[in-house]
Amino acid sequence: MNALTTLLMGHLGRWFPHRAGTGLRAVGAPDGDSPVLVSCNYTLSVARLLRELEGLDVWVLVAQSSGINVWCAACGGEFTDHQVVSAIKTSGLAEKVNHRRIILPGLSAPGMDVSSIREKTGFRARFGPAEASDIRAYLDAGMKKRAGMERKSFGLGHRLDMLLGMNFVWWAPVAALFAIFWREHLVHLSVLFWGTALGVYVLFPWIPGRRGWTKSFIVTLALVAGYVGAGRYMHADPFFFWPWIIGAALLTAMIGMDLGGTAGPVPSDAEEALHRLGMKSMGSFMKEKAIGKVALDREACTGCFTCNAICPVGVFGRDPVVSRTRLARRSDCFSCGACVKQCPERALSIRA
Repeated sequence: MNALTTLLMGHLGRWFPHRAGTGLRAVGAPDGDSPVLVSCNYTLSVARLLRELEGLDVWVLVAQSSGINVWCAACGGEFTDHQVVSAIKTSGLAEKVNHRRIILPGLSAPGMDVSSIREKTGFRARFGPAEASDIRAYLDAGMKKRAGMERKSFGLGHRLDMLLGMNFVWWAPVAALFAIFWREHLVHLSVLFWGTALGVYVLFPWIPGRRGWTKSFIVTLALVAGYVGAGRYMHADPFFFWPWIIGAALLTAMIGMDLGGTAGPVPSDAEEALHRLGMKSMGSFMKEKAIGKVALDREACTGCFTCNAICPVGVFGRDPVVSRTRLARRSDCFSCGACVKQCPERALSIRA
């Protein structure tokens, strides 16, 4: 039953938190010298981490994140050094291992103060790969990242993985209404919704626009044009399908609700809308995080390049003249805050 629940929550309801048990877990037969990997307590995150670690002897320390995934929880203040410190102290980790090293998820950087973890527990924390699929290679290499391990992939595989879980929550209630009141149109609705969602997620990089809602609006125009053309050709009335024209607009707005960080690294329209309305959060769906662009204080920068090692999308480059950081791909930044949190010189900030 637990495996089934994990599957359903992970793939049908990613908008909602789902808590796994916290504490220290033994994978294989770890001893005092085995590595310790930290995870949040989102059920799907824990399940996927354990799957990647099959056949290894390691410790997994599951820290509280209110059942939210690593990146969202770290950005929203639910998965921080405070939760990691608490997990270390309450799990008895210090009595289980001879070393004092832990490996944090790469995408947890927006919420972690590694110096605080060391000060309060004696454990040195380092950030592992951004993708769970790279963890085995990372451990085999002596906990050293090869090129690209710090980056989050938003390729086709990722987008298809997110497709069902991010959109089922919108389709299900609408489909239920149709099943009750307009059953004869349920198949049409489902084909329209899932066909459009699949198109948006597959073609995401090539649909014009930077914002999710901008991309959705362009798709809406294409759908409207299709219905207008069909109405004119089949019934000599361009607005014959007017209910479906309105429905297509509403459905694409749902699909584009929060494409930031799901289908691709673009700003979240929903989060920005909340901020403009003066709302800091909406239950467990979205938590407050800084909205704006990363700014660099070139005078404070010492060129340590920590920012590049932690940025999940590779915004930073090195200035060849002064050997310091530069914002080489400023337009790709979507303000996750990882670089700001980890910069040792406080040379980075997020400004509206």
